[in-house]
Amino acid sequence: WPLVVNTVSGTTGPWSWPDGRRPTEIIETANYDEWLETVAANRGIGIVPEVARRRTRHPALRFVSLTDAPPSPVSLVHLSDTQRTLIRRFLDAALRSTGE
Repeated sequence: WPLVVNTVSGTTGPWSWPDGRRPTEIIETANYDEWLETVAANRGIGIVPEVARRRTRHPALRFVSLTDAPPSPVSLVHLSDTQRTLIRRFLDAALRSTGE
């Protein structure tokens, strides 16, 4: 099956697989709605975080949990001179949750 990828705001793409095991056929979409309808039209499969399962209802889609999938890296980006308290608390909580 081709992998359907949201190139603008998606969280999964060919980079999510190790070298040599990456999907060879990619269908690019420009937003979540286009991604959703492309998968619903049976043009390929998509991989999304668990939150998408909770927020999306579509009669043509079935969400299947992946088991034994490797972790996906997540990056947090902020301006280095930002001293806002809420941003700092968020960054600290994120780092604590990873054990770093």
